[in-house]
Amino acid sequence: MKKKEAYTVSDERKTGDLQAVSRTILPFARSILGQKGFVEVDMIANWDKIVGEELADYVFPQRIEFKRGEKTDGVLHVAVPGGAFALELQHREKLLLAKVNSYFGYCAVSRLKIIQNAEILPLAEKPVQRSEKNLVTREEENYIRQLSEDIQNPALQEIVEKLGRSVIGNNKDGK
Repeated sequence: MKKKEAYTVSDERKTGDLQAVSRTILPFARSILGQKGFVEVDMIANWDKIVGEELADYVFPQRIEFKRGEKTDGVLHVAVPGGAFALELQHREKLLLAKVNSYFGYCAVSRLKIIQNAEILPLAEKPVQRSEKNLVTREEENYIRQLSEDIQNPALQEIVEKLGRSVIGNNKDGK
């Protein structure tokens, strides 16, 4: 029968084996995605830095297509959530192409192919976080309710009360 070895747990934190996820995944992604038409996986990883956060919120790169044996004047395929985004991107096409080409350092892409996909949700549609701090006193709240108590429509009454709280609260804030 073997003796059980005693293990001790050190209070000292060690991070010698920890690495950034991108350091591990990007080489693997380059080898796989490079075979599928992705010329630059780095472009995908740095998309928000290349085109800016505003465009990156609703424009998603798919692949770059070149003529056989060429590495210039390619077609950049991008996906957008819907028609309005596609129209906006058509207006900004030259700007987007200039940003991508400056990333590559040469005229890598000369055209965009816009693919509309309604299943894609824009990153910009994040839930709005509202602050719930109360900027009105009890007396002010009672005053607002007295002013709105004659309103018959409950939905309209609630809106008027919110407006009153906002106006009084903003005046306190020095706005």
